[in-house]
Amino acid sequence: MRGAWRKIAAVAGAVAGLLIVAPSAPARVVQAQSILPPGESGFVSIAGLPNGTGSPHLYDQQAPFIAFQRKNAMLGGPGQGEDPRPGVKIIRDAFGVPAIFASNDPDAWWGAGYAAAQDRLFELELFRRATTGHLAEILGKDYLASDIETRRDYYTPHELDGMIATLPAQMQRRYTSYRDGINAWIQHVLTTPTDMPGEFAATADPPRAFTTEDLAAIDVYLARTTPNGDGSDLDNARALDQLGASRFNQILPLRVAGQVSTIPRANGLFPSVPGRTAADERQALERSAALVRSLPLPSGEQPSGSPSSSAGLPAIPSLGSLPSVPTTTPNVSLSVPPFPIHVGGSSMIAVGDRAHHRAFLFSGPELGFSAPEELYEQEIHRPGLDVRGITAPGAPVIAVGHNRHVAWGVTSGLSQTNALYAERLVPGQSEQYVFRGQTRTMSCRNETFSYRSAPTDLLSGKVPTLGSETVRLCRTVHGPVQARAGGIAYARRYATWGREQETLPAIAALDQASNINQVDRAAAKMSWNENLMAADDQGNIGYWHPGLMPIRPKGWDERLPYPGTGQAEWRGFLSVAERPHVIDPRQGWLTNWNNIPSQGWTTGNDPASERVAGPFFRTAFLNNLVRRFLVRQRPSFARLQQTVQHEGSTAEQRSLAAPELRRAAAGASGSAAAVLNTILAWDGSYTRTDANGTIDPGAAAWQQLKDELQAIALLRLGPGASIRGGEPNDEHVYDVSLGQAYALRVLSPADWRTAAANAFAKLAQRFHSSDPAAWRDKRAMFNESSLGAESPPPMPFFDRGTWEQLVELHG
Repeated sequence: MRGAWRKIAAVAGAVAGLLIVAPSAPARVVQAQSILPPGESGFVSIAGLPNGTGSPHLYDQQAPFIAFQRKNAMLGGPGQGEDPRPGVKIIRDAFGVPAIFASNDPDAWWGAGYAAAQDRLFELELFRRATTGHLAEILGKDYLASDIETRRDYYTPHELDGMIATLPAQMQRRYTSYRDGINAWIQHVLTTPTDMPGEFAATADPPRAFTTEDLAAIDVYLARTTPNGDGSDLDNARALDQLGASRFNQILPLRVAGQVSTIPRANGLFPSVPGRTAADERQALERSAALVRSLPLPSGEQPSGSPSSSAGLPAIPSLGSLPSVPTTTPNVSLSVPPFPIHVGGSSMIAVGDRAHHRAFLFSGPELGFSAPEELYEQEIHRPGLDVRGITAPGAPVIAVGHNRHVAWGVTSGLSQTNALYAERLVPGQSEQYVFRGQTRTMSCRNETFSYRSAPTDLLSGKVPTLGSETVRLCRTVHGPVQARAGGIAYARRYATWGREQETLPAIAALDQASNINQVDRAAAKMSWNENLMAADDQGNIGYWHPGLMPIRPKGWDERLPYPGTGQAEWRGFLSVAERPHVIDPRQGWLTNWNNIPSQGWTTGNDPASERVAGPFFRTAFLNNLVRRFLVRQRPSFARLQQTVQHEGSTAEQRSLAAPELRRAAAGASGSAAAVLNTILAWDGSYTRTDANGTIDPGAAAWQQLKDELQAIALLRLGPGASIRGGEPNDEHVYDVSLGQAYALRVLSPADWRTAAANAFAKLAQRFHSSDPAAWRDKRAMFNESSLGAESPPPMPFFDRGTWEQLVELHG
């Protein structure tokens, strides 16, 4: 496979430049490029496990991605076609991206489902199992915890059916068509073994037909997890327990001076809790701290419930029971993460010029690098709809992309759209609690979770492990019970509970928008909390922070558990007008990199705690790049490319901390001066390497200095601060952790010099040299996961989206 990769990479590097071409007039989108590493396909054949054949599009976008090249993403490009059924044509470009052409909506989405199954059938199966809680049945007992969590926090099949029934009739028909397209390909592979993805043989799990319920589960999971995750209420409570309210508030403040927002202050303030004052927030923290001190805290946030039975399962089907599949396959490891879909760290830029009817948009959604990716690129054409972009396998919409008049992007909203409630149980009862003075009984059910041997054991000839565990899952008036301690059950309330699917028709409307006002109307209907940014061909740009966002009680602190007694209930949801939004800001440009949407918004309870970096948050670095390349100079597509390349290859806080570094260096000597001057001599690039594949010594010095700054800052707060200190997100290796962000904000030049001296000792020991020139790390690599049997080639680290789109629009 590695040899094949080298050949593919060489060809891809040569072809990528040829595919970036300008379209002919009168297209409103005048340039569009995209890239999806490793590649569009996830198909590995039975013979391809692990050293045989797979799709030529497994890794063909990785080489151009590394070189900051991208493929042509204009609508209706050339390619090779097929007609899988009358009325549906699928044309694939040189990188395997399918464009589906049909004369009506049902046929178009049938083709979309068919193409997705051709490319990502096993990934679709993983998504179905991950989002319905059935991974352990094919991947082993290690996946029981994730299965329990999924079935605990999401919906029963009956509830999903009810949610589907509330969708508009056209969207229900789209689901049916997409499902039927997937199932048509499944019927094909059951009779054509060479087209069967090899993972089905490796797991002894034959493909089976999809239902609309399966697709709904995938889409609900996406709508819940990619915009934001559960809050860190219990970790915050543990930290507060040890630190006290004042010190806790220092490391994880609700508001930070110099906070970076997407909407400029001049374009309005949007408070996350209208009418709440700073005094209210202080009193709320005191009140919540008193509550936390009275609560027994669980040792960790584990799936609530305990196994009550264990029983044998029916025998695992032999590999020979798979239709037309060989009875032996190579021993293969499927290193699938417990949660194959997760929140990421995406970025986007929009620049508008209404005077010349011109706009630019960059979108880089980041969900962590895997083979194949969680994202999937498609192009859909039918009367009234011409759109290209990315979705997730299983979702019959284009979530990020462009049509002929509008381009748009999304990043994870990360506003706090859920809360944890501490329900006080009736003494001696495990399923009764008190709410508003009345005894209530939880809604509980028993769920049986089956598991068997992992694929490696299954194929090795070992005696298979078979079993099941039955777990009791409960809900209160607030939501699913996620943890218990003493006489307390902790239940999480979700703003989107039962309403996740409302976003799907809104995205479908976005796919067809022809101007910024139509994007605005689509955003108003979204239930999820992404950041949405768009540009149209008249030079208009806009930004929205949509979704169901609760109006939180003023008297309780949002970072900590609320009492479940009825004293801390939400007061409805923000109206559409109260949600942060702006169209055509005065400054003429917008950025977002998971920062807060507007001034007046709080950091919340830690969907993205590093936002407390304030003026050191990574978006401040992106803003500086936009000013440098796209504001002080006339914006162009080439300058947008420059901006994105600098963003994805430079340590964000290096330039932001230059004043602090210079102040510290001015009074430094000896080892401290050596470290500080090494960092000051470095331009922040972590991608430029020497002949040995190592990067500038400033990179290692900067990483070590941040660690030492954090150690000093957290030590002064006390041992409990380490609970919230952490490490930088592995999707942002050169970014800051929460503790490092705090240190950058509060430490003095003298502290920086102390940290630098400490860093020198660590660096000299690690590199066996006191000469800073020797402190050269190897280039950081991506920690890629696998969503199948692929063995992706090593890929160097960039702080970039897992898919990138650059678009120029001109009226």
